[in-house]
Amino acid sequence: KELEDKTVATVTVKGNTDAPDLSGLSGEGNKVVEEVVESKVYTYVEQMPALPGGGGMGAIVNAIQKNVRYPAADLRNQVEGKVFASFTVDENGDVSDVKIVKGLSGTIDSETMRAIKTLPKFIPGKQNGRAVKVSFTVPVTYKIQ
Repeated sequence: KELEDKTVATVTVKGNTDAPDLSGLSGEGNKVVEEVVESKVYTYVEQMPALPGGGGMGAIVNAIQKNVRYPAADLRNQVEGKVFASFTVDENGDVSDVKIVKGLSGTIDSETMRAIKTLPKFIPGKQNGRAVKVSFTVPVTYKIQ
């Protein structure tokens, strides 16, 4: 009863004729897929890079602060404030790509970069069980005591 006075029709839909040419491929499709290695730099991963003693971001900032030597000219001119620096910890735990994001003076910025480059080797960050590159941005405070 439901289909009384109803029109039933069929429609033919043509397929995609722009399919890629696969004639050059050979084999039986039973090869192992190689793991794709990305050169992506992460900002947050499952296991963040850490200094050998641990302590997270606070330990990293403290290690940089301990390595900083206040430039004499900036000390005389009483230059104070925060420098924001970024750097990358690579898959081997090495620090690279050190940059100043927001600086105070040329000498303080150079000193901050030098202090970051003297950080010890990190325990690399991991994502999905694999060591990956991780970028950090840290504040370094310059205050005359």
